[in-house]
Amino acid sequence: MGIITISRQIGAGETTIAPEVARRLGWECLDRQLLDRLVEETGISLPYVAHYDERIPNKIEAWRHPGETEKYFHALRRIMQEYAQRGNAVIVGRGGNFFLREADALHYRLIASLSFRIQRVMEVRWVNEGPARETITQSDRDRAEFIQHYFRADWDNPEHYHAVLNTARLGIETVTEWIVDAARRRWGASDKREQGAEGQP
Repeated sequence: MGIITISRQIGAGETTIAPEVARRLGWECLDRQLLDRLVEETGISLPYVAHYDERIPNKIEAWRHPGETEKYFHALRRIMQEYAQRGNAVIVGRGGNFFLREADALHYRLIASLSFRIQRVMEVRWVNEGPARETITQSDRDRAEFIQHYFRADWDNPEHYHAVLNTARLGIETVTEWIVDAARRRWGASDKREQGAEGQP
């Protein structure tokens, strides 16, 4: 079976869409779960792995912990390839579409207006507008630098994805349904929600 990768702007709805797509397909959703695997693979403690996650170190960090970010990246590549071979997974972020560009996969990017993203971050993280804006600015910078550093690519370039979906315009439910439907058409995957409605096992 196939793989779905979801690149996202923070606050574009990935925390709802990715797990719901996985649930409806009966697949595994891999987001923060990848950090546990990275700890196992690298031996780096969770706080440091989380700190390296989708960002590049500054010069001081690189000097204090030489080789750790490269260890993180190579372990991430091995884990991505493992799941690509296994299939039936929705992978969120971390350059999944670049690691798996040759795999049998569908690659999506979720975007949204700034106002939509601010509201989502405020709701999910329980913060006010100011911190939400700061979080979005920092996240966009970190992820863009991560992709540029490791893949020499612009994460905003639509050519890297099968589709770029604007969740503020389309709605969370519509985007979810489109991704599930595309998986069903490509791999014959069943929508578990539909199975339940029809009384099938």
